[in-house]
Amino acid sequence: MGVQSLFCYGTLQSPMVMKAVVGAAFSGKEAVLHGFARYRIKKTEYPAITAEEGSSVNGKMYWDLDEDAIAKLDAFEGDKYERVPVKVTVAGGEVIDAYAYAIKPEYRKLLSGDPWDFDRFLQNGLERWINWFVEDRRDLFDRGDL
Repeated sequence: MGVQSLFCYGTLQSPMVMKAVVGAAFSGKEAVLHGFARYRIKKTEYPAITAEEGSSVNGKMYWDLDEDAIAKLDAFEGDKYERVPVKVTVAGGEVIDAYAYAIKPEYRKLLSGDPWDFDRFLQNGLERWINWFVEDRRDLFDRGDL
């Protein structure tokens, strides 16, 4: 598979969240994904994207992710998302091939229809995410793996 680029539109836009999930820092740049819309998952603070003509999603491009990072991200995203190839526009208008995690068609019914906002997540959801992430991985902390 080699080195990959990834467009992140949700919690992973935060370098802190990305580093917590992957265990390493990656360079990132603001970007836009056209032809997709981002919605909040019902009863959560998390988003998903789905193909939608005429829509676009702001996010962050990360470069140089290796196979280990991609494997950790695949596990983090879980079975409701799939890594799909996309074309992302970065500042200056350059279009770059990348991957993004989109909700699988069979799970689109979980989308609330409410737009998801990164700034609102940072203000209202980041602390809950950190608590969830630590609790979900408490065994790793207890064993000393992190």
